[in-house]
Amino acid sequence: MLLASLAAVLMAPLAACWSRFREHQLLKVGSPLPPEALTFARQLGIHAPENLRVQFVHEVPLPLPSAMAHAFSRLGFPILSAAGMSLGRGICAVSPDSRLLRHELVHTLQYQRLGGHLPFMRRYLRECIHHGYATAPMEIEARDRAQEEDRIPDGISPQSG
Repeated sequence: MLLASLAAVLMAPLAACWSRFREHQLLKVGSPLPPEALTFARQLGIHAPENLRVQFVHEVPLPLPSAMAHAFSRLGFPILSAAGMSLGRGICAVSPDSRLLRHELVHTLQYQRLGGHLPFMRRYLRECIHHGYATAPMEIEARDRAQEEDRIPDGISPQSG
């Protein structure tokens, strides 16, 4: 586990650098959030949600060279089959599915809450390596909060119930 922790510490700066680069690209070419996603972003408390951008792509870009992506895939990371990825204020997604966008918006909130790309990547990678992708606390929060919206009747915000 010590080796895994060291790997997370060493990879986080590279992942954060790539994430910032992709975020800048997404902010240039992406579209504003669909109305439902914008409403959810506001309900989450995301800062300046009108400035977020989403790009719908055929395939989510790999954050790592292909050989490393395959290695991470064997560790349980869905890198090779990711349906979406939040990169700060930008989101890449393979479809406009509302639950997918809500999930990625929770990650956007986590970027903001943690203070940016490097703190997010440090924690996210550490959690995924220690707990596994599916049971990493940040992933659980994103899944739970994205699904929470499915259970709320129209017109009632999550905070008012």
